[in-house]
Amino acid sequence: MNHRPLTLLAPTGEIAGGIREKLAACGIRLQSFVQAMGSGEIGADGVLLTSAHEWDSASAAELLSTRPGLLLVYGDDIPYGWADHLDGHCDRGKWEVVRLAFVSEGERALIGGEQNGYWVNHLRRRFAYHQLVCLICKRREVDEAVRQLPRYLAWKERFFLELGEVCDREGVSLQTVARALGMDTRVGQGWLYPERSDQSQLCQWLEREAKHVLEKANVHRVVLWGPASFWNGMETGWLEGREVCVVSGEDELDPNEAFLESVPGVEWQKALRNADLLLIGRADAAIGELGLSELVQCMRQSHVVDACACFPIPEARSHLLSYRAVGEKTNVWE
Repeated sequence: MNHRPLTLLAPTGEIAGGIREKLAACGIRLQSFVQAMGSGEIGADGVLLTSAHEWDSASAAELLSTRPGLLLVYGDDIPYGWADHLDGHCDRGKWEVVRLAFVSEGERALIGGEQNGYWVNHLRRRFAYHQLVCLICKRREVDEAVRQLPRYLAWKERFFLELGEVCDREGVSLQTVARALGMDTRVGQGWLYPERSDQSQLCQWLEREAKHVLEKANVHRVVLWGPASFWNGMETGWLEGREVCVVSGEDELDPNEAFLESVPGVEWQKALRNADLLLIGRADAAIGELGLSELVQCMRQSHVVDACACFPIPEARSHLLSYRAVGEKTNVWE
């Protein structure tokens, strides 16, 4: 197989960097359709569509007038069944519509189309060359998997949070029980889903546990560790009258009105200086490398509520005034 980059035209030219990087890792290069038309040199193998908004009647006619090839439908904003709809409006002798989705953090791919289609098999071989495991299925079956995966993962997260409540009552460790369940390959070790669209369950747990700390300790400064998008979904009334700082790993900090102070993760010392309570909503490289002794030295009072179980329980007990993780009964006053 010729492993030269596969070149696809992007109708708007405004493709998110994450999409470009993910496709580039599979040997797929994107070219602006507008620039290609302007230069008069269209040497692409096909067209990439990442949303239905890119496909109005004018652009459709213009794109379909280019040389035939692959019509790759990929993205989170693709309407259910839309790839099949496109297939019914394209000349099948010239264009092959393929629905693509990545799962397992981009390590596996779902390829939806005709099983014996030229471009379906081209993508299968290309992804295999780049060490991606692929499943060939129908376009609508990819749509169904994309629709159901977040629902399943949300259910799985809810299960383990509820299991954490049981472990609290019984005085056993959720971390250990989850690992034990994960010994069964049907469950696996990825027990808490980190990439979620709905933060409400963890935010409710964090708020509840933080309020326990507020009842027992004199808390003036609270640090929230995680992207601003995570904390924007949390009720903030209980934080009124206190200093609040967000430590975010995001490139662009976008705090809401309740979180006027924000710092990037590399400046965590600034945020934690004289802090009384640290809430960890999402772990990143900075928190993973942070030693507990450093944490204690920075904070005025080392109370930590951790939804990500970043620290080993025995070490947390010995270093911190209080440490609370999901399903770990570690509060000193309980």
